Amino acid sequence: MTAVPVPLRRPSGRHPFPIEAGLAVRSFTPRLLVVATLIACGAAERLPLPSSYEAHDPAVGSQIAGLERKVRSLEDAGATGPELAAAVGELGKLYHGVQLLDSHAFTALEAAEDCYREAQRLDPSDHRWPYLRGFAEETRGDYEAAVASYRTTLATEPDLVPAIQRLARSEIERGSPDEAAALWNRSLELQPGFPPALYGLGNLALERGDTESAVDLLERAVAAEPGAGRGHYALAMAWRRLGDEDRAAQHLARASHTDFPLDDPLVRELAYLPAGSAALVQQGLIAVRAGEFAAAATVFARALEADPTNLEARKHLALAHVDAGQFERAEAAYEELLALAPDQAPARFELAQLLANRGQATEAIRHLTRATELAPDYKQAHYQVALLLDRAGRPTEAIEHYDRVLELDPAYAEATTRRATALASSGRPAEALEILRRRVANAPADAAAVQALSVVLRQQNRLREARTALEQGLRSTQFPADEEARLRTELGGILAIERRLADAARELRRAQQLNPTDAQTSFVLGMVLLDLRRPEEAARAFAAALAVRPDLTLARLRLAAILAQTNRCDEAITLLDDGRRFAANDPVFAQASQQLRTACAAQ
Repeated sequence: MTAVPVPLRRPSGRHPFPIEAGLAVRSFTPRLLVVATLIACGAAERLPLPSSYEAHDPAVGSQIAGLERKVRSLEDAGATGPELAAAVGELGKLYHGVQLLDSHAFTALEAAEDCYREAQRLDPSDHRWPYLRGFAEETRGDYEAAVASYRTTLATEPDLVPAIQRLARSEIERGSPDEAAALWNRSLELQPGFPPALYGLGNLALERGDTESAVDLLERAVAAEPGAGRGHYALAMAWRRLGDEDRAAQHLARASHTDFPLDDPLVRELAYLPAGSAALVQQGLIAVRAGEFAAAATVFARALEADPTNLEARKHLALAHVDAGQFERAEAAYEELLALAPDQAPARFELAQLLANRGQATEAIRHLTRATELAPDYKQAHYQVALLLDRAGRPTEAIEHYDRVLELDPAYAEATTRRATALASSGRPAEALEILRRRVANAPADAAAVQALSVVLRQQNRLREARTALEQGLRSTQFPADEEARLRTELGGILAIERRLADAARELRRAQQLNPTDAQTSFVLGMVLLDLRRPEEAARAFAAALAVRPDLTLARLRLAAILAQTNRCDEAITLLDDGRRFAANDPVFAQASQQLRTACAAQ
């Protein structure tokens, strides 16, 4: 067997790659064109292996030819039974692996079935061949045939839990729930707490109206596999039947199409059998789906070793590095991709996002601008470059890109709001206010528009109008917690400017309760509390801001000053020392830090 080794970490309790029937991570390109008459394994004296095989990927074609030669060599040597069966079965597994990487390769699946059938005939004692044949039949939707094959498997290997599980599912598909229930109970005897069996029995109980039993079984299933969204959906339906809408809502929020994983080594290895750059890309994507990003990057790198011109492998390599937190490697991978294919607008967009997140706004703008030149209708590229230009203090240029976004998508509300604020920053506040007032009137629940209207009015020193806009919005609309928190933070800031400090503190505390993860809210609250001469409360607010944003230098300096003023100089100095990594080149931090150290030394 020529299985492709993939260095993957194994999460506790199960293998990370549950490859199920019909798996198609991404179309296997180039596609293998397998003729339907590849194998007609039967009663011929010599196995009728294909005389030719047209494969666009030479690596896979070479693999198949090698396995065919092995079969012929064994035949010529007079081999029979298990040895010859194993060789034919390996050829079937390779075909099956091709189909798992490309769900449209139906003829490859047919070839795999023919090989499994012949291998089973040659060696009836080997449970692998009827089992994999049943898996292929299940994939095609022929559940009658799959049931027969799985039962043949269990006659030889009665304790094979994956076969029991697949047989139970096939029995359900052919309308035999009692047989399925017996099989699931058998698997629980062999493997107590087996989540797929608990889920299957729970679903059956739900269908039969035994809701309390269903809840018990499904709760146990999702406790063992919290990521199985199908289990959460079934459990939500069960709790709803029992009238507990709160619990139903909790599980609906976690519902998805994700099934319970099945640790199935025989099936798992199939997708790793095909060789070549194209196959390795698909194998890397399996690792991506499992969240094994560093391992995926390793596989994509191997795909590039096999074919340095594989642009798809280069793109996925860069993305895997990003997901693995290997940002320097990701940047290098994108640069190498663009050196080979400079007209790849999506790659420039992805590289720009990476650069922007790493604080390299100028380079990000350059790549995004080029992406919009290459693809003038690339809406997200226009939008992202507009945001970066806006933040860089170039609102006039940003407006051009916002205009293009709105040409492409007139209903893009966020772009409308952002464009209005850019208009205000470019010296056109009247136009901005007109747009924002119209937006708030038409969509009062648009918290971003309400906040932007207030900000523009505040910048024009029209504080009463700014405050009124916020207060009216908060009275008339029930916003989500994070959006309400942003509005109340803005309102608190306006009240502070108006010197209504107690009212400002009240609004900011409310915002902090609604969203404790907003560092800006805690920082502004700390400043207001300082003005109210409540340093201990201010210190807690600044500490809360730093807990979320340790790089928030102003909060660190304010907290250190409070500590120093209350005779806690050791804590103040430690706090400043910890902040050096975030403000190594900040002259303001350096100066304030030195002043605090001097003050502490004088105490």
